[in-house]
Amino acid sequence: MKIKVNILKILVLIVFVFFIGFVTNNVKAAETNNLIQINGNTITKTTKISQINSMLGKYKIETDSAFGGKMYSYYDDNYTWYLAVETDASGNIKGYGAIGGDFVARRYAYDDVDDSSYWYLSGTVIKDWDYSKVYAIYEYNCTSSDATNYWSEYQKDSSKYLYGLQQHSAVASKVLATRDGYEFPQTYSNEDVFYTGEQLKYNGSNYYEYAQNTGRTNAIRQISMRTNTYYQDLPNPINLGKMTEGYVFSSAYQYALYDVEITNYSSKNGYVRLFYIDPTFLAERKTIDLTQDEKTKLELVLEQYELYKQHGEAITDVYDEDPNYTSLPLVAGKYNENVLLHVTDYINMARVGIGMGTLTLNEDIADAAQHKAVLVRYMNSIGLTAGHFPTQPEGVSDEFYNKAQSFMNENLYSGSILTSINNALNDVYGDPITCGHRYNLLYPGYTQWGAGCAGVQGAHKFSGSTTINTELVAWPSNGIFPLDMVYSGIGNWTAQFYKNYSVTSDTEVTVKCLNTDKTYEITHENKDESDKNLVITGNSLVTFRDDNITYEDGDVFEITLHNVKNSRNESVDYTYRSVFTSLYQLDSVKASDITLSQTNVSMAVGQSKRVYATIAPEDTSNKLMKFKSLNEDIVTVRQDGTIKALSTGNAKIKVTCSDIEKIINVTVNSVIKGDLNKDGIVNSADAAKALVLYKYNNPTDEELAIGDMNDDGLMNSADAAKILNIYKYGY
Repeated sequence: MKIKVNILKILVLIVFVFFIGFVTNNVKAAETNNLIQINGNTITKTTKISQINSMLGKYKIETDSAFGGKMYSYYDDNYTWYLAVETDASGNIKGYGAIGGDFVARRYAYDDVDDSSYWYLSGTVIKDWDYSKVYAIYEYNCTSSDATNYWSEYQKDSSKYLYGLQQHSAVASKVLATRDGYEFPQTYSNEDVFYTGEQLKYNGSNYYEYAQNTGRTNAIRQISMRTNTYYQDLPNPINLGKMTEGYVFSSAYQYALYDVEITNYSSKNGYVRLFYIDPTFLAERKTIDLTQDEKTKLELVLEQYELYKQHGEAITDVYDEDPNYTSLPLVAGKYNENVLLHVTDYINMARVGIGMGTLTLNEDIADAAQHKAVLVRYMNSIGLTAGHFPTQPEGVSDEFYNKAQSFMNENLYSGSILTSINNALNDVYGDPITCGHRYNLLYPGYTQWGAGCAGVQGAHKFSGSTTINTELVAWPSNGIFPLDMVYSGIGNWTAQFYKNYSVTSDTEVTVKCLNTDKTYEITHENKDESDKNLVITGNSLVTFRDDNITYEDGDVFEITLHNVKNSRNESVDYTYRSVFTSLYQLDSVKASDITLSQTNVSMAVGQSKRVYATIAPEDTSNKLMKFKSLNEDIVTVRQDGTIKALSTGNAKIKVTCSDIEKIINVTVNSVIKGDLNKDGIVNSADAAKALVLYKYNNPTDEELAIGDMNDDGLMNSADAAKILNIYKYGY
């Protein structure tokens, strides 16, 4: 019995020690009302914003919070620490977060080891690269009821709260970048870019889909996309800001857009996306007429594109014989002829766009390429060094090895049989300066080829010889440049002469987008900047890059190579053009109509009202619409269709998508806001009438325009209270 009692005492002691340790390590301030300490200042549950201002200096950003109050951001001029605070309507702190500043929060302190699990509303935690030490948090001082009310309010006007979050999140990104030692030149998106994204979401699209469908994947880069169920945190600047961490983009991508899209408010399911955006995609762009030579090349590209589609549609089985590259004996396998013709048409789109001859599929060369792909894949899988001239592995037959090594003009590049072509054209590893893979595919002297693939190991082999009449081969093309062949970027731009001209050590480059008149100079003086590159190889090849260049379908670039030598050894400038064309856009579904929720709108001065626009048909590829006020002295319009009345009069709003255009007619009346009985003054009688209208919920449009004091589209007791305040206090 005594032994049992001692065991019980020991168990109680263990539980007690564990509990004390849990409280000490995981609930930093549970024994007090403290929420967080930062820079030596303590913020408690009862601390007000005015008191935080006294501690840290006045907040630098203030926006609305869905908790019913405000969100505030504090940070220093050097972006070494950051504090976010979120309040309810009474000024009580409901959410708070920090980066740096030696914070001590309720759950974690700066540099703590994160060794605990998540629970409901546990918040955001950011840890070091090895997932050990904590350096940023966002926590909550709220109940599940508060969270329910948050989502109810957020759902009413999600874009208002999300736009406010942009400002706070961009600062969090800046502080994180400073901590990690790199530049974050981006800022939060402006209203046009943000509300264009909201308008796309209303039509069941988003910026990623829009960029893919319109050839604007360079101007709009989706960096991160995750599916979230918000059990651990609500949308907050620490959670959103951390998405940019580690991503370095040039200042041409002016905006980081933090997108939250809730697809189901019951389960809180949705998407969180991060976009880097060059806003020039919204600007008016000039249409550039093509030269006759460019038109001829475009016709040839389109012919190859039609063949590419026909052979693609004819594919039923990928392989006539399956390969084996995982064990001996190796089996090369054989692609279906339509697959091989399909990829041949694909590379020929690039070649005829430049003005050179097509490659003919040679089945013997394709067989050799397939043998080489299988050989390389097998050797890599067993840890042997493979390449263009590998040692014959033990167990591989002479016949198989010799077949793989035949036709030795070859590319070895990662990807499928099709994507390896794109990867090799946009040569980003191996030889990204001389771009040998690119120039094998685009060599004007080859006449035949074959392609193969094993897993993710592609192989291209080339043969044949013809007289080279091509003067220059550039990528992007000196001619028609198929944007569809660029997945994640072009890599370095190159221009290689084959006759009549040569480059020199003094050669420099000017790139001009004729649609926007933006010019980029790449010189020997600026070539070592982090976002530029200029290399001269031999007397024929110039390699250059400027990461500030963005592009889209329809752009025409004029590239000038300065200080090259002609056949008379004279120093001259050489200029060529590159027409950026998205062939897949030719098959896109065009907009046929725009449906407006209202075409005639009556408003009062100071009132805002949203007109919803829907694209038809539902599967339209480009769902982006542009709203433009034709009378900006009377009304302005946001890109989600929200109209704001500035002065009395009649105005028109133009809504466009592609070639479709609709007009919204707006009439703005002169009224005194709150003067519901129109006696020229705002008094208690107007407040009483507001309450009557609220009770019976039957205001006319005009009464709503006059009495809706907070512009939420409703008449309620809050509007009556506001009217009464104006009567009593003048505001």
